[in-house]
Amino acid sequence: MGKPDHRAVYEDLLRRYVRPLQRLAWSYEHDPAAREDLFQEIAMALWTALPRFRGESTERTWVYRVAHNTAISFAAERRRRDGREQGGDPPREPAAAPAQEGNAIEGQQRDRLWAAVQELPIAERQIIVLHLEGLSAADIQAITGVSAGAVATRLTRTRQRLAARLRVDVPTEEAERS
Repeated sequence: MGKPDHRAVYEDLLRRYVRPLQRLAWSYEHDPAAREDLFQEIAMALWTALPRFRGESTERTWVYRVAHNTAISFAAERRRRDGREQGGDPPREPAAAPAQEGNAIEGQQRDRLWAAVQELPIAERQIIVLHLEGLSAADIQAITGVSAGAVATRLTRTRQRLAARLRVDVPTEEAERS
């Protein structure tokens, strides 16, 4: 039996994980150009790491581990190069296909949530983004090295922080509509 076609496996991985990897890049980078650069770095890291994937974890966990490690290195290098992160308008989550868009209120709520997530410290942002992608505490532990118990604790605190942030924003929006 021959070796699996590295290129075909890689292209299949990218096809299946493109949206989650774009969201991950978004969670690390405000600037659209830097976000695209990060996505390309993640794609390259997956390509170079693929021959070393031994199946000791699920493919999904492995993809996220490679992507998050790449994103952390990329963000650290960018901060060193550019100094402190620049402000600006809060970024929006990458747009979904029009047929997948909910109604306007759901879209606004989603935008507010993602803007609040973007403001979190990187360690909290990393864990909540993985959680929002549907990964379990055990998967998040395998990706980040943070124990499953600590992941659960951080998720609880981060959800409370986000909920408080989103509650604070609601009266302002309601006042603007009046």
